[in-house]
Amino acid sequence: MKMPIKIGLLSSMIWMGITLIFFYSGHSKEGFDAGILINVFLLLSGIAVGLYLKRREEKFVQTAFLEDLKSAMQAGIVYTVAVAAFVYYYHENVDPSIKNGLIDARIEALHEAVPDAEAYKELQAKDNTWQDKSYDDYIENQEDIIHSVISSKSVFLMHLAGLFFFSLIYSFFSVIVLRKVVLRN
Repeated sequence: MKMPIKIGLLSSMIWMGITLIFFYSGHSKEGFDAGILINVFLLLSGIAVGLYLKRREEKFVQTAFLEDLKSAMQAGIVYTVAVAAFVYYYHENVDPSIKNGLIDARIEALHEAVPDAEAYKELQAKDNTWQDKSYDDYIENQEDIIHSVISSKSVFLMHLAGLFFFSLIYSFFSVIVLRKVVLRN
């Protein structure tokens, strides 16, 4: 197995381990924000270390920029897919409390924004979309939207897209730093 792939898998397993430590210690909600920062840091670290170790394996021979970018992206993509799959499984089966807490908070905010039929009538006056709908139809529709936006599948897709974007940016800058700073000569 190629070095960047190994490092990408290792970095993702470290993040998974940290997330499970937060969960089993009873701090999954508090560790949620820290987990995001750790996730992004481990992605960057995995890309940079994987690229450096691959170049060291090859005795730092001069290669094309795109070859280095490809190696860096291998670590990033492996990390992205592994973490996104874990996030789906984690929020679906291990700890749905974070997802459910976000859903409950959004539904509570909805009911505070439009608490009764009188407030809904004001909304109808401003928005033509809801002219022919009842208050209950509006609340049911908004709750369905909240449930679909904050689901394990949507969180999986957001992680996949977000981490892919970060992988691309981090890979590009890791290659530049490797070439311009580490391997100046």
